[in-house]
Amino acid sequence: MTKLKLFSTIVAFFLLSTWALAVDKYVMQAKELTANHFDATLPRKPIGNWLRENIPPGYEIIWGDYITDCGESTGTSVDKDRNMPLCAEVEIKDKLRITGYLALFVGTRDGGFFKEGFGIYYGYLKHNGNQYTIKQLGDLQSVK
Repeated sequence: MTKLKLFSTIVAFFLLSTWALAVDKYVMQAKELTANHFDATLPRKPIGNWLRENIPPGYEIIWGDYITDCGESTGTSVDKDRNMPLCAEVEIKDKLRITGYLALFVGTRDGGFFKEGFGIYYGYLKHNGNQYTIKQLGDLQSVK
């Protein structure tokens, strides 16, 4: 391996590692928000605690490791001109099967993290043969 290739590899690894650590920081900050941040009708209780108390028993909450584009990316050059939304993702599992998903809106690429409000970007939960669409975080309370 030439010195230039080795140097390029080290720089790329450093940049990717730094970016991953920064993204993880925002997921950690999203976990520190309260349910009230995502839905003004809910209490100021840590979002993780609120989720555990308001999803049906037996389900597990799994936070994604990275901030995502909320599923909006097309993978084409058109994305570079879009102010992409940013989401922290939560999977809801029943044993090994994913039975629900929440995309928690935490900002936009141009506006930054935690500067444009919070909310549910998209969500659903399958329970007892029914599928519930989650438009507001408080909708989870109606899942029976």
